[in-house]
Amino acid sequence: MGVILGIPLVLASIYICMSLTGQDVKDYLDLPSFIIVAGGSLGAAAVGSGFGMLFKMPTLYIQAILPFPTKPEVVVVDMKRMAEKARAGGLPALTSEIPTAPNEFVRRGIKLLVAGTDSEIVRTIMEAEINSSETRHGSNVSFLDALAAYCPTFGMLGTVLGIVQAMGNLDDMAALGTALAIALMTTLYGVFFANVLILPVSAKLKSKNTTEVLVKEMYVDGMLAIQAGSTADTIDKVMKSYVDEKSRARIEGGKVGKKKTDKHIEYTTYMNPQDQERAMALMAEVKKETEAKNLGADDVKLMLAELINEADDKTLMKDFANEYMKYKPVKKLPKGAKRKGKRRKPGGAGGASKKRRVDGD
Repeated sequence: MGVILGIPLVLASIYICMSLTGQDVKDYLDLPSFIIVAGGSLGAAAVGSGFGMLFKMPTLYIQAILPFPTKPEVVVVDMKRMAEKARAGGLPALTSEIPTAPNEFVRRGIKLLVAGTDSEIVRTIMEAEINSSETRHGSNVSFLDALAAYCPTFGMLGTVLGIVQAMGNLDDMAALGTALAIALMTTLYGVFFANVLILPVSAKLKSKNTTEVLVKEMYVDGMLAIQAGSTADTIDKVMKSYVDEKSRARIEGGKVGKKKTDKHIEYTTYMNPQDQERAMALMAEVKKETEAKNLGADDVKLMLAELINEADDKTLMKDFANEYMKYKPVKKLPKGAKRKGKRRKPGGAGGASKKRRVDGD
């Protein structure tokens, strides 16, 4: 919200000031000044960071506007829940957390824990990803900072060029005044672009990067503590040390982390490890095929029927299947079948056993 409200506030303040002094905004519109400041600054910044950064600028502004997806206080609640689940059912029980994880970083960490990866390897992998993310974000911020530094410089360059031109019209005082006004316009453009449109966005991205690093470090510390067998209360205390008193009060008041879990995900928490793995694999496949637009509703029904046939606890898997068909992304799938190629039939080769159908088919 800072970018959305802050920049318009600056623009409104400038406009009100101009209106109160009887000035017209149109008097400050000058194409040559805009070209030398914008074109010169973008070109110079691209020399240092690469021209690809010019095409990333819209993305950087969108990132600055969008709220950060995961707040530190949410991590506290997530880690305590995961610790309780791991304490009760072991690390494999965390498999049910994978589909609802906030991002790929957390999903990867949970998968490493479930796979029984050594704690030092987990830390190395996760910290390497944090460092890589910091480097990428740092290059984005460096580009904006360089761009902001070039804007006033090219503004002064335009001013000097304008003054040189004005010196050639000393015999015409009216033309001299106009030329000097236009010359100073480039300085105004340079200061305006740097301090209103670029530096605030750069500062916002720096702040978001700091928060992202903190959140990821909290997840790493929490997951390693879970792997080490720490109790949920101990992990909760460690996680709360990362947040301020106000956030702690919100957490303890139950105002954080009230996220509704989809019913089909809840069913996976009651499954044995084998059935849970089968269900997770199916959801991952459905997600992948859906993104590729290679899946229809009937395809999912057949996949679920096969899953039920293979399950150890067929009743529980059938309940999972019925709820999964109500899952919003699945409900939006087009009717009919779209998958190409021969499907694996339930019951093994030859498909001797009869297909089990999901309730409601």
